Amino acid sequence: MSAPATASVRRPVARRLMTLLGAFACLSGLLASALQIGIEYDRDVGRLHGRLDQIEAGYLDSIRETVWLQDTERLGLLVMGIHSLPDLALVEVRDQGGAVLATAGIPEPGPTLVRRSPLEYRYDGRMIAIGTMTVTARLSGLHTRAVERAWLVVGITVVLVLAASAFLYLAVHHLVTGRLQRLARLARTLGHQGLSEPLPEATAALGRSDAADEFSDLAHAFDDMGRRLRQSFVALQDSEARYRDLFTGSPVALWEEDFSAVKEALDGLRPTVSDLDAHLDAAPETVARLAAQVRILDVNEATLALHRANSKQDLLTGLPSTFTARSLASFRRELLAIWHGETELTLESEVMTLDGDPRQVVVRWSVPPDCHDTLARVFVALDDITERKAAETTLAITVEKLMQANSELERFTWVAAHDLQEPVRNVVSFAQLLERHLGPTLDAEAKEFLAYLQAAAMRMHQQTAGLLTYSRAGGSARPFEPVDMNRALASAMAALAAPIAEANATVEAGPLPTVSGDPVLLADLLRDLLSNAVKFRRPDAAPVIRIGAEPSPSGWAFSIADNGIGFDARFAGEIFVVFRRLHGPDRYPGAGIGLATCRRIVERHGGRIRAESTPGTGTTITFTLPADTMTHPTPASA
Repeated sequence: MSAPATASVRRPVARRLMTLLGAFACLSGLLASALQIGIEYDRDVGRLHGRLDQIEAGYLDSIRETVWLQDTERLGLLVMGIHSLPDLALVEVRDQGGAVLATAGIPEPGPTLVRRSPLEYRYDGRMIAIGTMTVTARLSGLHTRAVERAWLVVGITVVLVLAASAFLYLAVHHLVTGRLQRLARLARTLGHQGLSEPLPEATAALGRSDAADEFSDLAHAFDDMGRRLRQSFVALQDSEARYRDLFTGSPVALWEEDFSAVKEALDGLRPTVSDLDAHLDAAPETVARLAAQVRILDVNEATLALHRANSKQDLLTGLPSTFTARSLASFRRELLAIWHGETELTLESEVMTLDGDPRQVVVRWSVPPDCHDTLARVFVALDDITERKAAETTLAITVEKLMQANSELERFTWVAAHDLQEPVRNVVSFAQLLERHLGPTLDAEAKEFLAYLQAAAMRMHQQTAGLLTYSRAGGSARPFEPVDMNRALASAMAALAAPIAEANATVEAGPLPTVSGDPVLLADLLRDLLSNAVKFRRPDAAPVIRIGAEPSPSGWAFSIADNGIGFDARFAGEIFVVFRRLHGPDRYPGAGIGLATCRRIVERHGGRIRAESTPGTGTTITFTLPADTMTHPTPASA
């Protein structure tokens, strides 16, 4: 990869490191040298002070004596002797009035060190000031030696730093920058080559070496990264290929779209618009304008088939013609989803084929997780439900006709059963009249025929009465209300008081709940079930009937268990069919409608009823009823 045009001037690491370390070494050396030179200079100045101290100690008494005696010649010799000492520029002796008595040397123009010593002489028990001796030492020599040492130190430091920097440059280039350059060339090769081909090994680029250091770790990590990148790249290619195969071959119409421009436009509205829905009501043209900003990335074959397009280009060219008013309403819902930060949406809509045929569709709009912020990729799936909608319409019409036919059939059943009551009663009445009037004259066979006639008429009367009850159970129009099943049980037991007492039956009931239903039908339900439990009892045991209820997912599950004759489990479903009997009417009277009526009552309440039994051990009838959410179970009153 080439460096960007705006990149700064290249500065190699070795050179920068050499410059930094060299500057640091020079600065450190100079500071150390300056410190050392300063210490030596102070030591030389100290030695010069010591020499002046020695002059005072060795010459001051002689000078004082000579001045007191006014021995000018000897004073001059002493002054010259002092001046001959190293680093002394001028020696002067003056009397008390300031007149020069003796001098040696000349004044020093540069920096000097001056020592003035007063001359006093003890005479007659007191000290008399007779003059001063001034010794001037030059410091230029000390400065010169200090400068010479400084230049020497600087020269040595520079030479050492240059030598160390050169060595450091070579070492860093060999150990660091050279290897980094090889790794950089390898990275650029990777950038130009891509991941489609095997990558060169970084360890080979660095060269084989026994030394295991950070760069060898970096090279191994680079090789491992390259292998993992290539594996990920190959896996990504395979995944992309599978995705494209799935996308292209999906039976559902799929659109891959770019909503980034739409999102930017909506974000631009946020500072001034608080309610997007109201804004779109005020400016409905915004929906079509934003729809035109959606960029189609790809569509699959099912999309072309849905819109009856010959190619993607044909579809994209005729795309505006596929929109209907419902399509724009659906797109408006998508805009609201984007506004509120939603990433998934499902709704029904309508599109047009390119030849003008409207199609009903389910739109599933989804944003991938990696595009939640930009909406650069959005998937839109269109499931064609036109035929299903047509089938639903046809089914609804059919169900309505069936309900109408069922209502007419129930009406016919009720009318037929009701109208049959009168002729059946007449048959029974006239058969009884014939028996009373012709009884003495009838032979045994005629009486038997007449008895058959009366029994058949009575069974027909029971059946018509049962049909009326069965019809009322399914056609009740009374609204549901809270029904205390304890009271319904008490009502049923009161209606069956005589049969229960005659059979010496025992009814055991736990606390029953309050349900939602028709109180009359639920009382009939319990009466019919208790009546069956009493009727189909064993001859050798008194009936014991246990009634209970417990919560169920659909409300309440009731159970009525007896110790009667039971039945074969194979007939568990048939006993709830109208007129289906497991025993003849001569053994157990009845019309065969009671359990069918019970099933109809339970189903009228949205529940299910079933029976479990074993011959000789009894039967358990269970059924479900909806709960009444406003009340709670109360103890049984029976």
